[in-house]
Amino acid sequence: MQSSDKTITLLWAIIGSWLLVTLTSFFAPATLSANTARYVNVALLSVFTLVHGAQRYGPRGIIVYFAIAVVVTNLFENLSIVTGFPFGAYHHTASMGPQIAHVPVIVGPIFAVAGYLAWVLAGILLGDVFAPPRSGIAWARPLIAAFITTTWDLCVDAIGGTVNRDWVWADGGPWFGVPWLNFFGWMLTMWVIFQLFAVYLARRAPPVASGLPRVFWLQPIIYWLLIGLQFPLLALIVPAVTLSDPSGQVWQARDLFASMALVSCFTMIFTALLAWLLLVRDAARDAGG
Repeated sequence: MQSSDKTITLLWAIIGSWLLVTLTSFFAPATLSANTARYVNVALLSVFTLVHGAQRYGPRGIIVYFAIAVVVTNLFENLSIVTGFPFGAYHHTASMGPQIAHVPVIVGPIFAVAGYLAWVLAGILLGDVFAPPRSGIAWARPLIAAFITTTWDLCVDAIGGTVNRDWVWADGGPWFGVPWLNFFGWMLTMWVIFQLFAVYLARRAPPVASGLPRVFWLQPIIYWLLIGLQFPLLALIVPAVTLSDPSGQVWQARDLFASMALVSCFTMIFTALLAWLLLVRDAARDAGG
């Protein structure tokens, strides 16, 4: 499937809309609350994932990915809420909206869209998006993509749990109220999602590797970079307030957001810049013949 100029323009419009919604929620919360912005942004990211992914994998392929992500996420989230594995003991609050069993409807798409961007970046880092599939990539790419996705969760989970109370950890945890097990749970969940998708791809015709302009690969890099940059921005504007998690541990909001900003700079932003440099290198190599 060829990526038309109209599709590229649509994808840029989605990225621009996400940026506008995010900044409005930061600087004009009376106009657009953070909770409303979350739903809008997940919807925008979902459209981006489906449209962008359809160019590479076809409409059916990207729908299969999205379905795998939503189903696996709900299975693991419900399992953890009931048993404490793999994320730890926690529950979601009403602020996350309507639920299926114990899990808000929005959670599955959140995993899917964050995962898709990480999947594309992992492909760029491994060189898998510029050439036919190579031996071993079907196993390496899911693992790398799982690490990349978890770097995002490392930045956002303490904000969602300890600051916003969108979910509540029963016993708190060392990462500003989040238990360490949560991040290994994210790794496991995302690896299962990606590995199932890789197995699905291995059983069908190779995805489109030609006819896609480099701007097509640049767009998810920019999206991931902007998502990462929101954490340093939040660290600059957050007020000096005291927070506490359900265990009674007290945290300073500025310390929390400054920590998320540092993590983002050395994980999410670094990954985006590295992928960007590899994209530039590939373009220079092709230009040089």
